[in-house]
Amino acid sequence: MSQADPWDDTIPRELKGIGGWLWLVLLHLIATPIFVAMTAMARLKPLFQPATLHELTGYPVFLALTGVFVILLIARLLFGLFCLVQLLRRKAQLPRLMTIFYGLGIAISVSAVIPFSIDPDLYATLAGTAVSSGWIGFQTTLVIAVSGLFIVYFDISKRVKNTFVR
Repeated sequence: MSQADPWDDTIPRELKGIGGWLWLVLLHLIATPIFVAMTAMARLKPLFQPATLHELTGYPVFLALTGVFVILLIARLLFGLFCLVQLLRRKAQLPRLMTIFYGLGIAISVSAVIPFSIDPDLYATLAGTAVSSGWIGFQTTLVIAVSGLFIVYFDISKRVKNTFVR
C-alpha cells in the first residue's frame, strides 16, 4: 500500500472548509463588535461635549444622520453576529448574507460622509474630535474597496462554493 505524497502537486485537492480568505472573514466577524463600538464612540463623542453640541444644533442634518448612522451600526452588529453563527454552521445562505453584510458596511460608510459633503463647514465645527475630511475620505474608500473585494470573493470563490453551496 503506497501513501500519497502530501507535497505532490499532481494530486487534485478540493478547496473546502474554513481556510484561505475565509479566515479573514471569520476574524472580521469576530472583531465586528469592537469595530462597531469604536465607530459609534467616535461619531457620538462630539454630542457629549456641551460646547460642540451647542454648535451642532445649527446642523440638523448631522444630528439626524448621526441617528441613522447609529441605527445602521447596531443593525450591522446584530447582522454580523448572525453571519458569524451561519459561517460556523456552514449554512448555504452565507454567501448571500455576507454580500448583504458588506453592502451594509458600504451604506454605513457612505452615510458617514453625507453630512460633511452637504456642509463642508461641519469639519471646522468638529475640529479637535479626530474628524477630518482626509480621514473620513480614506476610511470610506478603504471600506468600499475591501467590502467590494469580499462581495466579489463570495460570488466567485471555489472554496466558498464547495464549503457553503454544495
